[in-house]
Amino acid sequence: MKICLLGSGSKGNSTYIESRGKAIIIDQGFSFVEMKKRLESRGLDEKKIKGILLTHEHGDHIMGVGITARKLDIPVYATSGTFNGKKKIFNGSEILVTINRGEEFEVGPFEILPFSVSHDAADPVQFCVHSGKKKIALATDLGFVSTLVRHCLRDSDIVVIESNHDLEMLKNGAYPWNLKQRIMSRTGHLSNRNAAEILFNILPSNGRPKIVLAHLSAENNCSELVRKEVCELFESFDRTLPSIVIASQDEATEVLEI
Repeated sequence: MKICLLGSGSKGNSTYIESRGKAIIIDQGFSFVEMKKRLESRGLDEKKIKGILLTHEHGDHIMGVGITARKLDIPVYATSGTFNGKKKIFNGSEILVTINRGEEFEVGPFEILPFSVSHDAADPVQFCVHSGKKKIALATDLGFVSTLVRHCLRDSDIVVIESNHDLEMLKNGAYPWNLKQRIMSRTGHLSNRNAAEILFNILPSNGRPKIVLAHLSAENNCSELVRKEVCELFESFDRTLPSIVIASQDEATEVLEI
């Protein structure tokens, strides 16, 4: 399996996963032209994509999904709440497939489990993606990590998890108080400390899985703070540091292979 985050943040999100010559994308928050450009920058081919999976209906996750589905002639998979939340992005010619939380479905070589998360959207989910014996788990755009989310993240070969904000930067920053409350709430976003603690609790002591930290806030975070938070926690308990990649809003990550 291969995975590449084409971009991650409040201005656009999309993740490419490939196995056995076929691929899916999770969310499409970029224009089709921008998505294609970012794929080509990492030697990836949009013609391999066989489906688009949506986590929720916020614009930074779905802005380009309609045109992408039409240009590539591929289905879009989402919960009914997500589809109902943004009907205007579709013109009626797309293939829309409704999925349900906790019910597995297949796209090409992938077995996919959508699982529920706490976020201020109609019916948000994240995904466990299996191909053969390999597993990638994604958990961004969530306000807290439930027992279900912990279970879904365990035993993964790659974990993509949100590390949205540094709590002190957010508290002391320029955002209005109501927005700060929304971000810090149980339906908002995970802080760097939240991400570090969940990784510490779910990862085996040998540090085997690769970690991608995603959805960093441009105003309330930076990659140095993210890495520092995770490293300090693991080092304080003499734990092996996992392999960490920090996703960017402005360019695709390296292509990770398992």
